[in-house]
Amino acid sequence: MRRIAIDGYGRTARDARAAICTHPAFCANGGLELVSVATRDDAAGEATPAWGKHGVDIVLDCSGGDPRRHLAAGATKVLCGAPAGGFAFDGMVVFGVNHMRIDGSHRLLHGACSATHGIAPVARLLQYALGIEYAVIRPMHDAQHCAGVACERAGSVAAQLQQVLPRLPGALDETPPVHVPDCDLVLLGMVFAAGRETSVEEVNALIQCASFGAYGELLRYCDGPVAGRSGAADMHSCLFQAALTRVSGRVVKVCAGYRSELGYARRLVDTLEVMARV
Repeated sequence: MRRIAIDGYGRTARDARAAICTHPAFCANGGLELVSVATRDDAAGEATPAWGKHGVDIVLDCSGGDPRRHLAAGATKVLCGAPAGGFAFDGMVVFGVNHMRIDGSHRLLHGACSATHGIAPVARLLQYALGIEYAVIRPMHDAQHCAGVACERAGSVAAQLQQVLPRLPGALDETPPVHVPDCDLVLLGMVFAAGRETSVEEVNALIQCASFGAYGELLRYCDGPVAGRSGAADMHSCLFQAALTRVSGRVVKVCAGYRSELGYARRLVDTLEVMARV
């Protein structure tokens, strides 16, 4: 049995606890256990819990503080679900896109931000199927997401994508976010030059097939708007907006994103399971 702890009081920490309640790895005989150790807000200046004393193996850090302190306190591995803050990590992980590269040598990993999770699966699929020679990403959200985890800082999604998908070209750029009033989704528009000519039908078909296959748990193919309570509680971390796809020869525009942080939190928990197995 591997013991997991969550450090932090914010939205990501709360959503991660909710995701753990339904995750099979934390159910009976699942092999993982969430220990009830008091967490804290890093700004309060309280001491880091002695993880070794509590038998904690892996810490999900959502506090925004220095994640390295958990290793010094006895944890064997740390997954950071807060802004990176300039710390050096062993890798950047988006579950379903590059989690297969995690091995036993990775002790300090970053789970990227929710906006990166919102576009990374689409970028990976289209890179492998069509090729991406140059791309520009444009975040779009309303005012309530301006200070949230939608974008840690200007250019963060493009920078994280290049770490998660090293085969993407160096010519990957990001524009400042566009504020869209009364938008209940955080959207990432990606305009790119494909390696060959394509069509709206082909692009959408590629994403739709993946949503019914290996990407089914993280990628949702949306023909129309995601609304209602089912949308707010959606555990998919990437909502592809098929109606917004545009193609002109080799120039392609796609849009994907997320509505709530629940899908992102679920991917962090999925990543915790992988870290516990290697």
